[in-house]
Amino acid sequence: MKNNRGMTLIELLATLSLTFMVGSVIFSVTMSTIHHYQQSEIQSQVNSDLNRFISNLTDIHQTYKKYTITRIDSSTYVVELPEEKNYTFKGSVEKYDLYIGKRIIEDGEVISNTKLTDGDSFEVSNIENLDLLIEVTDITNRRFKPVTISTSISQIIGVKDRD
Repeated sequence: MKNNRGMTLIELLATLSLTFMVGSVIFSVTMSTIHHYQQSEIQSQVNSDLNRFISNLTDIHQTYKKYTITRIDSSTYVVELPEEKNYTFKGSVEKYDLYIGKRIIEDGEVISNTKLTDGDSFEVSNIENLDLLIEVTDITNRRFKPVTISTSISQIIGVKDRD
């Protein structure tokens, strides 16, 4: 004869416990994967922003003898060019600090008065070499790791200059 009594309470509790443990592990791995994906997506976007900004500033610097960079807000800069042309940079995270000048680092430290703050402008006029340091931070996003990039841009001798 067959035993048709069904499952005991202990068997049911054991099944539920195992299901809960496996589900917890799967949930934890899934959340960790989503967290890392979002973090790398933000970092990738910031790197893309910085590459675009520096590339455009390099092109402008090599093309024009005179231009003005103005910080509008914490993540927006406008480069005013002759002929009423402008280039606007709008970053994808909270804060892009730009340090700019002929020399921005002294004795291994960043010279603080080279930093553009909201409303500040820096006029470039016949400067062959220009140092840039950009610090990107976002305190509203705990996943974001700050990025700092330092570079120099130069005018190429013999290039047709525009005023």
